[in-house]
Formats: sequence, C-alpha cells, structure tokens
Amino acid sequence: MANTEILTAEKVAHYLPFSGHSPTIQGRIINVTHQIPFNIHKSHDLRPDAMLISPPRSPPLEITKQRLKQETTVENMEAVKQELAIAEPVVTPLEKKDPVAAAPVSKLARHHQRGHTLRVKFHAADWTVVQRRGHAALYAGIQSLSKNYETIHIGWTGPIRVKGTKQAVRHIYQEDKVKLEKLLWDTDRIVPIFLDKKSHGHYEGYCKQVLWPLFHYIVGATATDGRNEKQYWADYVAVNQQFADMIIAHYREGDYICVHDYHLLLVPDMVRSKIPNAVIGLFFHATMPSSEILRCLTTRNTILRGMLGSTLIGFQTYSYARHFISSCTRVLGCESTQVGVNYNGHMVAVGAFPIGIDSDRVHMYCKQPGVEPKMSAIRDMYSDKKIVIGRDKLDSTKGVLQKLHAFEQLLERYPEWRNKVVLIQVATPTFGEHGKLESKISETVSHINSTYGSLEFTPVHYFHQDVDRDEYYALLSVADVGLITCIRDGMNTTSFEFIICQHERRSPLILSEFAGTAGSLSAAIHVNPWDFAGVARALNDALNMSDEDKLTRHEQLYKHVTSHTASYWAHSFLTQLISVSEQQSLQSHATPALNPLTLLHQYKLSNKRLMFFDYDGTLTPIVSTPSAAKPSPKLLTYLQALCDDPKNLVWVVSGRDQATLEDWLGSVRGLGFSAEHGCYVKPPNVDEWTSIVDDVDMSWKSDVTEIFTYYTERTQGSFIEFKKSSITWHYRMADAEYGEFQAKECQNHLENAIVSKLPVEILVGKKNLEVRPMSINKGEIVKRILSQNMDSDLVICAGDDKTDEDMFRMLNSINLASKFHRAKQKDAAIVPPSPASIDSGSTSSLASTITTSSTLQDVTNNSTSPHARTRRSPSVALSPIWSEMAMQLFSITVGPPEKKTLANWHVRSSEDVVECLRTMAETETTRDLSAN
Repeated sequence: MANTEILTAEKVAHYLPFSGHSPTIQGRIINVTHQIPFNIHKSHDLRPDAMLISPPRSPPLEITKQRLKQETTVENMEAVKQELAIAEPVVTPLEKKDPVAAAPVSKLARHHQRGHTLRVKFHAADWTVVQRRGHAALYAGIQSLSKNYETIHIGWTGPIRVKGTKQAVRHIYQEDKVKLEKLLWDTDRIVPIFLDKKSHGHYEGYCKQVLWPLFHYIVGATATDGRNEKQYWADYVAVNQQFADMIIAHYREGDYICVHDYHLLLVPDMVRSKIPNAVIGLFFHATMPSSEILRCLTTRNTILRGMLGSTLIGFQTYSYARHFISSCTRVLGCESTQVGVNYNGHMVAVGAFPIGIDSDRVHMYCKQPGVEPKMSAIRDMYSDKKIVIGRDKLDSTKGVLQKLHAFEQLLERYPEWRNKVVLIQVATPTFGEHGKLESKISETVSHINSTYGSLEFTPVHYFHQDVDRDEYYALLSVADVGLITCIRDGMNTTSFEFIICQHERRSPLILSEFAGTAGSLSAAIHVNPWDFAGVARALNDALNMSDEDKLTRHEQLYKHVTSHTASYWAHSFLTQLISVSEQQSLQSHATPALNPLTLLHQYKLSNKRLMFFDYDGTLTPIVSTPSAAKPSPKLLTYLQALCDDPKNLVWVVSGRDQATLEDWLGSVRGLGFSAEHGCYVKPPNVDEWTSIVDDVDMSWKSDVTEIFTYYTERTQGSFIEFKKSSITWHYRMADAEYGEFQAKECQNHLENAIVSKLPVEILVGKKNLEVRPMSINKGEIVKRILSQNMDSDLVICAGDDKTDEDMFRMLNSINLASKFHRAKQKDAAIVPPSPASIDSGSTSSLASTITTSSTLQDVTNNSTSPHARTRRSPSVALSPIWSEMAMQLFSITVGPPEKKTLANWHVRSSEDVVECLRTMAETETTRDLSAN
C-alpha cells in the first residue's frame, strides 16, 4: 500500500476540460482558415527576373520650390503654379489647427494614408505583407495559441495586388511563390495556398451565393437554372481538396488540426480519408439553420458528411449545435445524443464555444490619439441630443431596415424624443448586389427625416461607406445607446467592442436576440428586431435608464467580455478537442482492417471452408425500402463460383423470410439458407425448408401485433413486417427523431407487457424492432452447422449489425474451446485471455493459453454482450466436442474500425465484402481453367 498513489481532486481535474491550465500535447496545432491574416502586395506586376528601371528620386519639396522660382518667367507662370500645387498638398485652416482633421460625422471617410498604423507590416524585396483588418477575433484567438503550443497556420493568400492599387497581380511565378513561402514562414509560421481561378467560384460563388444566404435563412434568392451552382460546387470541392492536400502534406503524427468556418466544410472528411486517426476540430463561425432549411441545399448530404469527418465540431451557441445534430439525424439518419452524432460507428462530439474578442487590443484602439478629437467633433455637432449608434454591414441579414422602422416607431410613439435624439447609422459596403436594399434604406431614411425632421434637425444620419478605425471607435465611445438589430448573425463582435468602448460612459446596449452573442450578453436589452414597437419601447427604456441600472448592467457585460476573450475561446475549444480525442483513444476498440491477401493465402491453403454471410448490409448495402435490396448480378456470379467448389460450404444467414431468400438467391445452386435469424433452415442442395420453431408457442404474435399496430398508427412512415416466426416494426421512413422516440416507447411497452411474461425477446436493429422466440438466433444456427462440419479448417463469417454479433460470439467461443482442449490434451499450461481481448475479437488473444476450467468459466461469464442470453457461451467453450477442430477463423464486421464488435476484422462497406468474394471466386476459376 505504501506505493499506492492517492487519487486527489486536483489530479482528477487535470484530465478534465476547462481545468484551468493548458493541456500538454506531443504534436503541433495546425490552424486552417480560408484566408491567412495578412494582405499581400507586390511592388510591380512583372516577372521576377525582369530588370526594373527605377525612376529618378524626387528632390525635396524646398529644392523644388527654389528651382521653380528661379525658372519662373511671365510666360510659364501658370505652369509653375500648377507644379507647385501638385508638389505641395492643400492644407485647410481646420487642418492647420487640428492635424487629425476631426470632421463632423457627415464628412467621415476612410483614410488609408495614415501617419502611423497599428497593423503589423513586413517588407521583403518586392513584397509587402500587411495585417488584415477583418476577422480580428478569429485571428487573435488563433495567434494566442502560439504562446503555449507550436503552431502553424495554413490558408489562402487572398488576392495579391499591386502595391498602391486595386489591380490584381496577373500571374504568380514559381520564383514568387518560393519567396513568399519563405517570407510568410519566417514571419509567422504561415503556409500559404495559392489558388487559381477556382477561388472565385469557391468564395464569391458557392460560399457567398449559396451557403451564406441559406445559413442565414435566405433560400433561393440568387438561384439560377443550376449551371452556375454546378460550377460553383465543383470549384468548392476542388478548393477544399487543395486545402486537405496541404494539411496532409504538413501533418505529423500527434498533430491537432483545427479547421475554421463554412468555406472548408469538406476538409475534415477529406483529411480523415487519408489520415484515419487524425484529431480534427471544426469550428463553424456562421449560423447553422434548422434541418428544414438545410434540407433545401442540394449538396446537404456531402456537406454534412464532410463536417462529420471531424473529432469535435464547435458552434457559437447551443441552438446552432442542436440544429446541426438534428440535421444529421433527419437528413443522414444518424443516431445522435445531445452532445454528439454517431457517424459510421464513430462518435463525433458537438459543443458550443462562444467566441470573444481581444479586449486588450480594443482598449488600445480606443485610447489612440485620433479617437478623442473625433469624439469631440461628434459631441459638438449633437451637443444637445441623445445619440443612438448603429454600425452594420449592408446586408439584408443585419437588420438595418428593421432598425430604421423601429426608430420611426420611437419618434411616433414617444413624441417627447423628437428633436432630442438622433440615429447615426453607418452601413459598410460588402460583397454582393444590394442595390434594392440600399434603395429601400434611402427611401426609409428620407421618409423619417421628412416626417420628423426640420431645417434645424435631422433625426437619421445615414452613411453608406467605410469608416476609419479611429472614427469607428469614436462612434462607439460617444454613443448614448448602442443598437444592434440583426435578423440572423453568427457572432456580431460589434456588441463586444461597444461594451469595451463604453467603459467610462456605461451606455446601455440593445441587442437582437438573433445575434450569436445574445446568449453570452444577458445584461444587454434583448429585442426581437421584427417587433418594431418592442424595439421602440426598448429604446425609450434605454434613453431613460438610471445611472445605477446602467452601471449594474455594464459591469456584468464588461466582466464577461474581458474574461471570455478570443484567447479564452481558442484555448477552450482546443482543450475540449484534446479531451475528446484522449477519451476516444481510451475507449477505442479498434478492429484491424481485413487484409485480403492474408485471407486469400489462408483460403488457398485450406481443404474445407465454411462460410456464413449476412445479407442486408453485408452482401448488399442498406436501403430505405427493404424490398429494394436485391442482389447484383455480379454477386450472384461470385456466389455461384464459390458454391461450385466442392471444398466450400456457403450459407446466407439472414433475417429475411424464406420467400425473399428463395426469390433473390434461389438461382445459386448449392447455396445454404437460414431465414428469420435461424428459425428456418435449408441446407445446400436440399429442396425443403426445416423449421426450428414448430414446437414453439406462437400465441404471443397477436399481442405483439396489437402493440406494433398502435405505434404504426401514430408514427407516419412506419410499417409492420410479418414473418412466420417473428414480427418486425420498421421506422426507417419515419421522421428520424420522432421515430427514435416512438421506438423507445414501443420497446418499453413490449418489455413491460410481453417480454416479462412470455418466452420472447426484443431485438433492436437498424431502424427497426423485432420480436422473436427466445433462444433462436444466428449464433445457435452457426453452432448447429459447425457441429456437422467439424473437419472445416477455415471459417469465414461476415455481418454488419447486432444480430450478427451472435455469430461472432459463438464462433469465438468455439475457436477458444478447440484451442483450450487441444492444449489440455498436450498438457500445456496456458494463460487465459482477458475479457477485453475476447470482446475485441483479436486473433492473437485466441492463441493465449488457459490455466484452468474455472478461469475460463470466469472469463466467458464476464464477457460483455448486448444480449443477456449470450452468457451461455461457457458451456460451449467447455464442451469437449470441439476438441477435434483446428480452424482458422475470419469473422468480419462491416463498418468503421471504432465500431464495437466481437469480430476479428473489419471492412468499410458491403462492396468490400463482395470484392473479397470476387477474389476467392476468381482464384477457383483460374485453378479450374488451368486444370482443364
């Protein structure tokens, strides 16, 4: 006991997410965004090896003046004046008095030629790299990770332009790419991606004209005849593949991949296909619509599958996460919980991680020398007025029109505010055609000003333009009320910036309940932007709010914004990603992939082979309508070739009824059948079926039918399938969530009313419930067939669902028993396999040795199982009848390696099973041809 380590709360907390420290990892963080955080400019648009002829350097301004004065004559006086005007910029009296040129709001304009900038800038040869202005919260969060981890950043360069112009560089030569790659890597460990013309179809096309409107509940606004969308989609896939290839090229074992936003939704699955064990996080920064909206997207299945290649998917709010989970359930038919989606046997975690801003940086911006003069100018212009500030992009989702209507309601319902309050609304130009929206806004502004304004007073000041950073923060700082009325917004970090800027004035914030930040800012005044009267009432309350109430609300908001920063968000998401990956690795029951060459080698060496194949999901893929799962011609050909070999005994062990198996597979000569999970058997080359359930009481069927009928009437899309020995209720065509709920209710009903009283059991299948007699299953029929073929030296068994686990369990027990008794006969001491080894189905575990019969009894009794009745396997394992068997076992499950199974091997799909049949069938065909 002296060496026993005490498990304290602190040690437990170390393994929990959000435990207050940064977890340690072995690899790097690979951050992937659509665009890198820098704009790139080139000094010219020539080939790298072209010789630039530098123009003569301009002389200083004073020398120019002196030269011109010396050369001045009466004849050239006018030309000299013009040259002097060009050489010396005009300075107005106001600018002489105030170098910042603090203009009234109506004169605000973006000044790119600042005397200084706070943005990071790098120079190298012909290249200038300047920090981007947009997406500051995202880039700040990503950059904060570099303090604790080794990080690299992969992203598109963006359009590379000629310095000082908006002209794009026509061609990026290989020499240019090498220089840029080195500059960006040395600068900030950035790996640039150079996109061709597909970047337009990807970003301006599919992202902005298809995904962005639909994610914001705008359906079909930009739809065409489909040709443009088809090309956009092709470009979207191609660009996502280019990103995935770059990630794969730079990936190292142990790295964590973090992909950001809707531009790269296919990347996780593309990377997963090449690196199955990669840890991939995807953060979705936009709004996620409900499943009813998402299903309007023609590429919805591919988009959702691409996202489900992730280990963890993060959203701004839980409502967005809930919409995503619902879409996976309803559109893809995945099983899900409140915190994840089960996709191909792999649990994809889903969570909410509200983003923040770099509060320290915003504080610094607010204190810049150019901000205070701007604030003074605005106060002077509206000295006796209350100021309501709105700053949004010109986009229909930002609610600018709704804001204007609400402000009009304020002036109409509360006339005491006329001539006392102004709305300053800045609408920043953005991508897309917004001419109609701009016209409506201008008409509404003119209507309000003409109705409630005068020569001395204009209630609405509307500016459709960019604003400089100093002017932006001056507006936020001087406001008496901040008004944000977006009708759908993923984040809206303007609300955070407003709170930081108001740390001295503590003005209230009115925030739309549809903003992604609304859930985090509970002390703001939440409004429905469609309720104009409600927004007007909120404006009146905010304008009349007491100083005490302002202080209480602001302190709560300020505390949240300064504690839940961009860095906090990035570390929270990464910590959860690490935690989820570690939990999955601890819970991993990875089944090795089947090596077809190994199977073929054993196949050639064996003298008698026994093969068991499930039908649905194994020989054919799962389909929505059970009657449509007919076998392909090539499958029938392969089965016939295998059955023609006298060394082979081939059985199809299915839950299908006798008539269906006869109809679909009856043409294959020498094929054995087991129908309805082992209730009916038809051996190879026998015409009659044998019933295993003739002596079984079937009186329970009427009671079960009554219960199933009750739920069928109340579950649209469900139906009942009647078999001779069982009854199945299918709900695959029902609403995914409601069908799952009804299935659980039906199962509880059956367990209480039927199972507890009658000798039947419930089998929970893929979107179905089946009631069948007790002690009849696929495992029992496999045992019966195997007992009649003890000389088999190769057994192949393939299945895909819970019913097939009965076969795997029985074959594992028999294989273990044969090894045990043969070892016992040789007086060899062997060590028993662990329960985990038996459950994992590892072939190496079956070679382990066993000490005593009692130990084996304990091992098999403790073997986990989805069905209680399978705990009878110890009697099988201890039976001496299997002592003569010496078989090679290949039990194969169809599904991902993470799937919990008792099989030895896995293949991904039913097509892989059919491919194995082809390989074995062609081997026999080749041998027969060579013999003849």
